[in-house]
Amino acid sequence: MTRIVYVTPFAHSRSGGAKMIFRHVETLCDLGFDAVVRRPAEAAPLTWFDHRAPVEGGSAPLGADDILVLPEDSTEALLQAAALPNRKVIFCQNPYALAGHGLADLPAELKVQYRTFMACGVGVAGMIARFFDYDLISVTPGFADERTFGPRPKEQIIACSPRRRRLEEKTIRYMFERLCPSAGAWRWIAMDTASEAEVADVMGRASVFLSLAKMEALGLTALEALASECLVAGFTGVGGREFASSVNGLWVEENDCEAAAHALVRAVALAEQGGGAAALMRHAAAQTATQWSHAAFAQALAAFWRDRMAVTA
Repeated sequence: MTRIVYVTPFAHSRSGGAKMIFRHVETLCDLGFDAVVRRPAEAAPLTWFDHRAPVEGGSAPLGADDILVLPEDSTEALLQAAALPNRKVIFCQNPYALAGHGLADLPAELKVQYRTFMACGVGVAGMIARFFDYDLISVTPGFADERTFGPRPKEQIIACSPRRRRLEEKTIRYMFERLCPSAGAWRWIAMDTASEAEVADVMGRASVFLSLAKMEALGLTALEALASECLVAGFTGVGGREFASSVNGLWVEENDCEAAAHALVRAVALAEQGGGAAALMRHAAAQTATQWSHAAFAQALAAFWRDRMAVTA
């Protein structure tokens, strides 16, 4: 049986993209495919999310029929794999990394090794098609895991993940505290170092989520906030335009911190008032998240490997 080997050269990454690689392998195994995550041999076990994906060290032998799935953002991994005869797929979760380093940094004679792409969203697939040579691009969407993320009794909590926008988070919070009369009654929770379970708990209880997405290919954290039925305000991070609408959140132009502060005030006011307007936005958020579910992802993932790559489970 052909093995599907997802390569993760970054041993300590705490990104949604790293988590998604493990979810791919976990789901493929559940569907009957032979799949594994390949990590650096010295990498410590991951502790910030739970998974059931089989893992092997980077020095383990590869089979001639193994298909390598490479991340878009590691030039070194792409260089090393180019010398191997195995079939290769680039799993692109950040087209900016693909064009800013990663595949873009390979010499022309090696780029021809990489003409098969799996993209996490339609926007990502479109960017690949416009700027890279390819034989196949297939969309296997990211997902807000309905098995983990969902609403809980709401509290006066504003949740956020400011890892990529620390200055913006500080600026927006400063403005919010001067615009909102009840700002002192609200608790802020930043989730940068939280485990997946802790994030799910916080967002489940948070009435409001401040989206600080920046140059995201999709915007997984914002999707998880929608699945948790938070009132979402802030930036789409480019990729979030695929799911953001005027009914499921209070979205503003990229980098406009003042607009984000005003949107956050409106979200807090909706939460405090309760009633139909808040309920409608929470319902729209939940409906949006169902379009980006694990069930839909699993179906698309199986179709890619079975129908596009001719791998049998």
